[in-house]
Amino acid sequence: MKIRHFFVLLACLTLITLPVLALDVCQTDPNNHVSNCGFEYGFLNWTLTGNTGFTGVAGPPYNYSGNYGAYLGPVGSDGFLTTTFAGNTLTFGFRQDPSYWGLDSVFADDLGSLGNGLNLWYVQFALANFGGPTNDFTVYWNGVDAGPDLVDSQAFPYTLYSGFLVGESLPEPGTMILFGSGALGLFGLLRRKLNL
Repeated sequence: MKIRHFFVLLACLTLITLPVLALDVCQTDPNNHVSNCGFEYGFLNWTLTGNTGFTGVAGPPYNYSGNYGAYLGPVGSDGFLTTTFAGNTLTFGFRQDPSYWGLDSVFADDLGSLGNGLNLWYVQFALANFGGPTNDFTVYWNGVDAGPDLVDSQAFPYTLYSGFLVGESLPEPGTMILFGSGALGLFGLLRRKLNL
């Protein structure tokens, strides 16, 4: 009986001491299309290419909010960090000799149709420079340089960068499944009516 109480107490103490995963501010926006927008799950739903040296995810001082943020510090050539959503691609290009960029809290909100299959998007992210020159940082939207273009920037604390961009708005996979289910149901109803 005493052994059972010991294991219950041990389990309770373990639960109390587990770190709590804090929400990144970008996770509180229900319209944000960027999955893992605060790097709370490493680089899940992001693709790293180019020079990936000295690049990863860590806590302070690289987090703007939540528990984690990305640190980006390849030396000599650029690394690229890319995510895709609703038919759009958002890519960050970066190099930092000899320190790190901090990137966190990435937002991409679909603001609605502009016609011709294009939508207006609001994109925002938090960026810090933990070092000084030599460095560069560029944002690409659907393969086109969308700025800011930072070159040989001096150190600065986390700063919010934002802008309005024109892009696509394809339905998410869940929406397509619902649409497909509805179309099949409608087809079944029409078929039943024609057979009567």
